[in-house]
Amino acid sequence: NSMKLSIIITSWNTKKLLQSCLRSLQAHIPDVPFEIIVVDNASHDASAEMVEKEFPQVTLIKNSINSGYAGGNNIGFTISSGEYILLLGSDTEILPHTIETMIEILETRKDVGIVSCKLQLPNGSIQPSCQRFPTVGNAVAMYLSLHILNKNYHMHDFDFSTEQEVDQSDATCILIRRKALDNTILDERFSILYNDVDLCQRIKRKNWKIVYTPTTAVIHHGSQSTRQAPPHLRLIMYQNILLYYQTYFGLYARFILAPILVIRFLITTRNLIGLTLFFPTNDTKLS
Repeated sequence: NSMKLSIIITSWNTKKLLQSCLRSLQAHIPDVPFEIIVVDNASHDASAEMVEKEFPQVTLIKNSINSGYAGGNNIGFTISSGEYILLLGSDTEILPHTIETMIEILETRKDVGIVSCKLQLPNGSIQPSCQRFPTVGNAVAMYLSLHILNKNYHMHDFDFSTEQEVDQSDATCILIRRKALDNTILDERFSILYNDVDLCQRIKRKNWKIVYTPTTAVIHHGSQSTRQAPPHLRLIMYQNILLYYQTYFGLYARFILAPILVIRFLITTRNLIGLTLFFPTNDTKLS
């Protein structure tokens, strides 16, 4: 197999951003054999039609349902053949040599499973993109909005100008060694949140390293989609949170976090459906 790189972009109603993302890839074509796979999660903004018309060289998968970020990327992965997989947010723009720089790290450092790069906001400032693995205490502080207690978790001391090993990196733009993966990239039980944290946990537990490099960047426009989540989507997000902490810390984590998330849910949505968070579920699929 001579395919070096598979670029997978999962998109839901991000037509204009996706167009900019694909144009940036066209402008900065990687100098290795590559394929671009766009998974459209049942968008209703004519995203798929735009891809077909403007980017015929792109492999387009049109989902009839929204299978979420995790499901969409896994569908793309099943038809990909690259030695390296680039997960790329549809709200990003590639800069010159971004991809080549990341590939070079995987080529030269055989113990690295994932490389992430600098995320640059449109105004030029750097978006914090690396964190430590969260503890139950971090989650309690986070969902009680006591962010001052989470400086260690958020790595406020992180030097974004130094290449270094990290626990986890935002999945906005990560290059993954296929050999470090199993049959899927992301665990679809974490359909919206924590799928990237879980991926990094699994990669590290197999003794692969995760490296952040400041030598290259992508522009990240930042998705607002989860902020406007209706109650049923927010419920799934909260189920994802509980499932993550239960998976890595046991049932006691659920007992501690469920009341906090139920109260948070009731305050933000005024919807009693949040009470179902008291009952464990493994099924957090979107469809």
